[in-house]
Amino acid sequence: MAQRSSRRRQGEVLITSDTTPSHGLDQVRVSGSVSLAVRPEELWDLLSQPEHIASWMSELHAWTGPATDRVGAGRELAAQVQMFHMIHDVHLVVTEYRPTLGWTMTCGGVTGVAVAFTVEVEQLRDVSRATLRTSLHGQALRDADVVVLRRAIQSGLDSNLRELADIAHPDVTVCPLPVALGYHPTRDKAAGLT
Repeated sequence: MAQRSSRRRQGEVLITSDTTPSHGLDQVRVSGSVSLAVRPEELWDLLSQPEHIASWMSELHAWTGPATDRVGAGRELAAQVQMFHMIHDVHLVVTEYRPTLGWTMTCGGVTGVAVAFTVEVEQLRDVSRATLRTSLHGQALRDADVVVLRRAIQSGLDSNLRELADIAHPDVTVCPLPVALGYHPTRDKAAGLT
């Protein structure tokens, strides 16, 4: 299936949403990016220091363990995440780490659902682009209301992108954008959503 994207420029900020569907059973993936007129090192600091992560990641309710100065390979961070209108005590484990380029944290403390958060940084000509991805998979998604789940994840990723843009460019207003959700096409057909 072809990839579709939604792009909007406001001041120095460009936000792009990926609408490519997920192809896995019981899996939901969301991807979006924001292009900012900042150096990649500055953007990396916002994306890799736990104190900054807490300021833009809407799913993160609070860090509950000892603070670290930066995420790193194999690092485990105690946290509370908000999911399905509930706060869950979890351990986020950095399962993939590429210095100055990206990281992936997995969260397995929510019954029936595994969650992964991924961040990537790219330097383009005169801007830096941050790409955020959230993926959920697990048995609990089989019984989830696809429409409600889509709206919740869209809202969370949209909030993350806007917050990140606000922190990097406090003087630029970012218009809210719909953030697309990838989902298993068979499930949508069954639910009458296609």
